[in-house]
Amino acid sequence: MIRRRRQARFPPAAAAAGGDIEALQTDVMRFLSIIGLCLMAIFALVQGIPVQQAGKPVQPAQAARPHQDIRAQKEQQLDALRGRLLDTQVQLDRSRREIETLRHRSRQQAEQPAAKPVIRKRTPPVPVAKPVIEKQPPAAPAVKPLPPGKGFTLRFASAAALDRLVTAGSVALYGMADQQAWRLSMDAGRPAVARASFPQWFHEMAALTVPAHYLHSLEGTADGPAQSGVVWGVQLPAATRTAIAALTRGKPGGVLVIRGNGQVILED
Repeated sequence: MIRRRRQARFPPAAAAAGGDIEALQTDVMRFLSIIGLCLMAIFALVQGIPVQQAGKPVQPAQAARPHQDIRAQKEQQLDALRGRLLDTQVQLDRSRREIETLRHRSRQQAEQPAAKPVIRKRTPPVPVAKPVIEKQPPAAPAVKPLPPGKGFTLRFASAAALDRLVTAGSVALYGMADQQAWRLSMDAGRPAVARASFPQWFHEMAALTVPAHYLHSLEGTADGPAQSGVVWGVQLPAATRTAIAALTRGKPGGVLVIRGNGQVILED
């Protein structure tokens, strides 16, 4: 006889649970067989009791004693069988509960949907940053100082006078070299240096007339120029330029001194 194999309806976990159920069912059948044997033993004992034959009078005292002994033995055997039956019943109930529990778990596992595979999305490659090519700015015009007049020099009355005008913003002080410019300003009472556009016009100052703290500030800048090649210049307000033009008109030369209040005097 050829037997066809049935395909499992449950996943591997459910198949393992089905094996447990089959083992419990085997135990149940074994318990039922034990009960059947016990019942057969009871029937055999009942049939073995001798039946009183008719026509032979038996003394009541003599007949009562064997029957009492037999009944006592039968009752002891029956009590033992009852105890075994109760134990078997308890084990059967326990087996039924375990079978129901396993069946319930198997149904739950069968009803659960199969886990979907996790599909990981590939992240797009990070574009490589292209090197930044800095364009060189157009060459600034050559330094063409515009002195107020031939033979004239410009200076400030004192370092404090220049600091006051630079702090107020009325005077812009520049250090220039190699077509580059740095503007010097005052920040909390100290000189500050910053890269700036090359000025289109300025009044040149001799390096000897520039206060030392401005010289040191530009020299200590990381990208600052060499001190020997620096050209110093200032951009003055319109009123100061007008005063310089009036003082230098018709004069061969001299020293122009700017005070802290912006007033200009000419020294021979």
